[in-house]
Amino acid sequence: MRDRLNPDPLASIVALLRPRTVLSKFISGAGSWAVQYPNHGHPSFCLMLEGSCWLGLESAEPFLMEAGDYVLLPATPGFRMGSDLEAMKRPTMRVADANPVGEIRHGAQEDEAAVRMLGGYFLFDPTSAPLLVGLLPAVVHIKATDAQAARLAWIARAIDEENTSPRPGGDAILQRLVEIMLIEALRWRPAQDDAPVSGLLAGLANARMAQALRLIHEDVARRWTIEDLAGKVGMSRAAFASHFMRILGVPPMEYVLRWRMALAKDMLWHDGLSLGEVAHAIGYQSASAFSAAFSRSVGQSPSSFARTGRAGSSST
Repeated sequence: MRDRLNPDPLASIVALLRPRTVLSKFISGAGSWAVQYPNHGHPSFCLMLEGSCWLGLESAEPFLMEAGDYVLLPATPGFRMGSDLEAMKRPTMRVADANPVGEIRHGAQEDEAAVRMLGGYFLFDPTSAPLLVGLLPAVVHIKATDAQAARLAWIARAIDEENTSPRPGGDAILQRLVEIMLIEALRWRPAQDDAPVSGLLAGLANARMAQALRLIHEDVARRWTIEDLAGKVGMSRAAFASHFMRILGVPPMEYVLRWRMALAKDMLWHDGLSLGEVAHAIGYQSASAFSAAFSRSVGQSPSSFARTGRAGSSST
């Protein structure tokens, strides 16, 4: 539980997500080609090794990925990928293959590859995934010119080495590599022109909002008010509420509630704590007050949610 109550927002969120089960593979293409994949749902990443290609998420405008670029999709939607914009108009439908393979080739099979990338996906804990996905942009695109891209490239290659050459302790190493990769990607600070409109990355990039997030995560059980948080970061109540909403995309007290409920779901699902213990840990005065808040937020009682978790654990 200590990791989940870490005052560092990123450390506590990643601890709650429990990233695991990594699959990585090389992807290459030659000639003119384009493919389209349906919604995958799981978080995925891509590191461009050679050449360049276009990526378009569902109805969004495609953007160019170049050698050295790193892309993180927190909840991989349907997407198109191709050698050029003209080919992107007529993509071949594909389905993601969960089986490890040496390399996936798109386009001309006999020609030398013009583009090569390392792609992979992993799993978040289902009880906590919505928290992060709801606070992140659909795509995190870290360009090769960014200093952080080199660190992410090293991590992605290390993940592939562990996947392709299994050795004792590999699962433990993979889990930690994915955690490091997520933290590196999520603490990325984009150039001002490329700054995300709102969400967790925008909040962490803003000094005062990052301070507010740290306060919330450091003492989630405190009976926070907007006035308290505003005073701590040196802002008026109105200015703080407006800035938090604009930058994080949710009101301050809604963020506090979401974080408390995420912690509560994790404790109920994985730790088997009593309602009173969970209520005390996240700042409710009684089990009944916590139960009412949980039922309103989650749509089912905490007791029912906990039973679902125990049933799922016993069946695996």
